[in-house]
This record gives sequence, C-alpha cells and structure tokens, in this order.
Amino acid sequence: MIVARIDHWLTRLGPPHLIAILRILFGAYMLLYFGVHIPSVAILYSNAGLAIPYDLSLMLPNFPLLPYLQYFLTPPSPEISYLLYGLMLASLLSLTIGCRTRTSALASFLFYLYYNFLSFHNYSTSYNRLFLFFLFLFIFSGAGKTFSVEMWRKYGSPLAWEPVSVLIQRIIAIQITMTYLGVAWQKTWLPAWQGGEVLYYSFQGMWATPLAWFTVRLPIPMWVYDALVILVKVMEVSFPMGFWIKKLRWYAFALGIFFHVSVTLFLAAIWWFYAMIACYITFFDPEEVYERMRIWIPKIPSSPSSSPA
Repeated sequence: MIVARIDHWLTRLGPPHLIAILRILFGAYMLLYFGVHIPSVAILYSNAGLAIPYDLSLMLPNFPLLPYLQYFLTPPSPEISYLLYGLMLASLLSLTIGCRTRTSALASFLFYLYYNFLSFHNYSTSYNRLFLFFLFLFIFSGAGKTFSVEMWRKYGSPLAWEPVSVLIQRIIAIQITMTYLGVAWQKTWLPAWQGGEVLYYSFQGMWATPLAWFTVRLPIPMWVYDALVILVKVMEVSFPMGFWIKKLRWYAFALGIFFHVSVTLFLAAIWWFYAMIACYITFFDPEEVYERMRIWIPKIPSSPSSSPA
C-alpha cells in the first residue's frame, strides 16, 4: 500500500501544464541571465578576453579523448564566440516557446556545460550548478506537451496537451528543498555565520546597495545583526519545509519571496536565485494547476489530445 502510494506520487501520469509553465518561466529567466552578458561576450568567452578554461586533466586524467576535449575548450576568436553565444540564446528561446523542446533543452544544457568549463568554473556557484541540473532535467520532462509550438504543429493549437510523468516535477521540488536546507545547514557551522558581523560587513561590501549603506550607518547595535543572522537561518529552514504542507504553502511561498527580495534590496548583485521562485510551482499537484488553468483559459481541452488522423 505504501509502495503504491509512493509510486503514484512519484511517477504517475498527469497534465503537463505545471511543467510547461515552469519551462516558460525558467527559459525566460535563462534568456535574461545570459542576455545581460551580451556586451561582454568577447571579454568573458573569447581569446581576446579573460577566459581561462578548466583543466580537464584534473577530472579525466586518463581519458583517451582528453586532448580533443581540451582543444574544444580553447577560447575562440571574438567572432566565433558571438556566434556560439547566439546559438546558445537561440536554443534557450526555442526551449522557452516549446519548439523542439527536448532538442532545445539538450542544446541549452550542452552550451551551458561548455560555458561552465570555459568560464563559469572560475566562480563556480551553486546557482550555476542548479541551472545546469534543471536544463538536464528538462530534456526528459515532457515540458513541451502544452503551451508550445510543438502542440500547435501537432494538433493545431498550443493549448492541446498530452499527459506526462510527474517524476521530473518531484525531483525539482526535492532539489529546491535540499538547496535551501543545505544552505541553512552550512550557516549553522560556518564560523562567519556565528555572529552578525557577516551582515554588518556585507552591507559595506562591493555588492551593497544604497539601502545597505544607509542601514549600516544607523546606530544599530550588533545584537540586532546577531538576531538577523538567526532569523535568516530559521527562515531558510522553515519556508522550504512549509512548501510541502498544503495549509502553509502560500505563507511559505510569501516568506521565500520576501527572503529573496530582501537579499536583493541589500545586496544588489545577488538576484540570480530568483529562478528558484519560479520552481515553487512544483510543490503543487499537476492536477491542481491544470484545473486552475482551465478556469483562467476556458479553451484548454478537458482531456488529452489525440494524434491527428
């Protein structure tokens, strides 16, 4: 009985609207994320700039194709770097609109992997690894089964839909939870996060906003910053757990959004994690999202589409 319930929760077929909405939101965010780098493509990713490729021999010391892979990571000319970057943006756009979704997700993943080894590894961050993982998952998600060019071509309407497995949705939800809890766990033992000094000095750093500078000039005692550090730890544990409790879900979402917006207000450069907010939708059941979409968009079919004759 328990195994059957787990199997139903984890692998059943359901409406694709939830994962399709996430595809659109995440794809649009990735276009923004990479779009802001367009003026700096030559500097970041070409031989005319600062690109320092990852040494793959550290990862694959005895791999026979290592020289060819390393050559592939040699920074190209500025012209080629712009061409590759344009293809990356095109693949992300194709993913967002649901055109050849699986192929677009695969291309986006491979391009992201390329840039990870070419440049991003120099400041390897959790959000880059998270985004790379999500693009990989989209390859198998069936996210193009509605609200997509694929369905328009196949059935004559982007609102047509075919059922998909909920597995990818569940994996994303679990990953989001573990990301928050992992960061909270780190803060419980990292020496820098045992007192309010970490916030006090961050509000004076290179990422600090005018609001942060204004705040740090106020005669606020250090015990207030100590309390804020404790509050951050409590929030990063409480709201991801609340995502899983139906009665608390909307409050947890609000708390999570408040957390991310607050970080951006005080530390302007840390806006990259907003993509996690889009992933909050994965904590709903796909049937719940489908019924809500049918209320908002009455033309959505009430049953899966059949292949055209």
